[in-house]
Amino acid sequence: MHDTFSAAEALDSPAPGSGPRVIASEELLRGAREIIIRHVGEDYRLRLTRAGKLILNK
Repeated sequence: MHDTFSAAEALDSPAPGSGPRVIASEELLRGAREIIIRHVGEDYRLRLTRAGKLILNK
């Protein structure tokens, strides 16, 4: 089972060997249904569907 962290806690470097960080989708979306994630100059759209699923599009 993974622990969840707030967005602020996720910015800290994880301990070596601790595995990937887990960030709750609620922390990313902050009440919005859609956000833009910029990665290496490219924008990606993360969207929460009516069915409660996440979709990531370039």
